[in-house]
Amino acid sequence: MVSQKLDKFLLYRLRFVLAYLLFSVALATLLIVAGFYLPGGLTDGEIESALISDNLNPTRLFSLLPEELLYLPYRLLQAASIAVFDFSSISIKLPSIILGIASALGILYLLNLWYRRNVAIVGAIVAVTTNQFLLTSQAGHAGITYIFLTTYILIAASMIARRSAYARIWVIVGFILAAISLYMPLNLYMLLALLITAFIHPHARHLLLRKSSKPIVLLGSVIFLALISPLVLGLVHDISLVPTLLGIPTDWSAIWPNLQELFNQYARFYEPRSGAVLVPIYGLGIVLLILLGLYRLVTTKYTTKSYIISFWLVLLIPLVILNPSFISITFVPVVLLLALGIDYLIWSWYRLFPRNPYARVFGLLPLAVLIAGLAISNVDRYVYGFHYDKEVYAAYNFDLGVLTNELKNIDKNETVYLVVSPENAAFYANFSKHQNYVSSLQVVSTSKGLSPESTLIVERSLHSQVNRIPSKIIVSRASHDADRFYLYKKATN
Repeated sequence: MVSQKLDKFLLYRLRFVLAYLLFSVALATLLIVAGFYLPGGLTDGEIESALISDNLNPTRLFSLLPEELLYLPYRLLQAASIAVFDFSSISIKLPSIILGIASALGILYLLNLWYRRNVAIVGAIVAVTTNQFLLTSQAGHAGITYIFLTTYILIAASMIARRSAYARIWVIVGFILAAISLYMPLNLYMLLALLITAFIHPHARHLLLRKSSKPIVLLGSVIFLALISPLVLGLVHDISLVPTLLGIPTDWSAIWPNLQELFNQYARFYEPRSGAVLVPIYGLGIVLLILLGLYRLVTTKYTTKSYIISFWLVLLIPLVILNPSFISITFVPVVLLLALGIDYLIWSWYRLFPRNPYARVFGLLPLAVLIAGLAISNVDRYVYGFHYDKEVYAAYNFDLGVLTNELKNIDKNETVYLVVSPENAAFYANFSKHQNYVSSLQVVSTSKGLSPESTLIVERSLHSQVNRIPSKIIVSRASHDADRFYLYKKATN
């Protein structure tokens, strides 16, 4: 009776459409704010990634350096973004933001394939508001690629297993994504988990060996081999890449410090802190749901999903202990456990009141409050952590934006000399190559020999070399060491 009355309300019938629309709008807003405003600067890892990407030559894909081969698909995207939008924080971060939006939509679709729709939308909302997802989606390095590739490989595997109308296309997509994944350290183990599941689980083995189209598999294999050929040739020339791709550490004595770092990342709720990342990565409420999902995984161990997650965790846990910096690779299995915990929570409530429709409907209000509280607290912690914490300014470099804003105020026909320390020269040389704010921006490491009438912008650590009075001190919004550059327009007698 209650169900029939609820079905008469338009709002109830459109609840999932409205939820998906709200999810999409909120996601786009969050990632734009996270990408361009919070924190808004660049870490050392992002600067290194931008330099490698910008100097990448696509015409010599078969003779790349080891650091260029690692994360090559992402580097190509980042190089294209810099070529189109110049060398800026926005262009450096833009590929990650795009992949972040695609990953979030993929997570929602994957959870819809694996769980009920109500579980999928709730799990997706909580997942994309976590600090880990927001931070990875705005970072101008390849961390988000782990989430993107893992999500869509699982979607491809699920669509193939369901034998959908486009299953053959998904087979080709799966081969392409698998090839791209091999350029990412540790991603091989996710593919191994899928292969182990395919051969051990009876239904998956039947689909792989009996129902798969041999011509499509052959075509996918050819595409796969073509895409990994630069990597294969790179490994032939430099076998030292193999331990990096497999996650084999050079120092085995760091296991105890790694365990301490993992504890800080996941369980240090009593002493949260900011910096380049927010610690702990997940809030206590989310961790409890993940543990509930882990319990459900152990007690429900015969489904294909359980096989995949179990093998995946078995392979990943020791590797993450050895390589705690590769934390992004754990995000998708954590989301699957989170959704499993939410599913178990809803199922447990329904089981308490199997015949009472009022309790089934209104009893979900506390769950809605819980989920809303988790999502809001996630966003609140991210915003306040990256907007007000002074440690963020020590971990991020905001100088590129400060310098860009100042160059916009200088005559476009001028030649400007940018005096920076040798360790920063490569970064600003790449910026100079793309900038179009002034006629010429010459990057040098000393002001000696330059004309007294020349326009100089000098890094704060070198301004004492200049025997002139600065026209302007270019500052950032930091409370300490805010004087980033010194502008000298003309000699002062």
